[in-house]
Amino acid sequence: GEVALTALEASLRVTLRFDLVKRADALAEFGEVLGPLGRADGDLVPTGMDPDLDEAVRACVRQALSLIQARWGMAEHLAYAYLSAATDFRISQVVDLVTGVHARIREADFERIER
Repeated sequence: GEVALTALEASLRVTLRFDLVKRADALAEFGEVLGPLGRADGDLVPTGMDPDLDEAVRACVRQALSLIQARWGMAEHLAYAYLSAATDFRISQVVDLVTGVHARIREADFERIER
């Protein structure tokens, strides 16, 4: 939504669960987190944000690379190849001054890789 600067908004109630992870554990598990990172439906969801959409994409790619390298020990060139072949990058927002991009990395793709 909000393509024409209009959105449907509603009063809703939601229950959120946050897991606090110690920095050392987070670095070992996810690498240097450069922006918001989510986990949903078996996917890891790195993000990139910047006023320039191209820079937001680059930031998301950097975070995805860091995540794959830290979590699965994959070489950078292989992580790039994986992201090119098997990861969808989507625009999260373009309405506000800061644009956002997110990727969905399927954890199942790495089930056979020992950590």
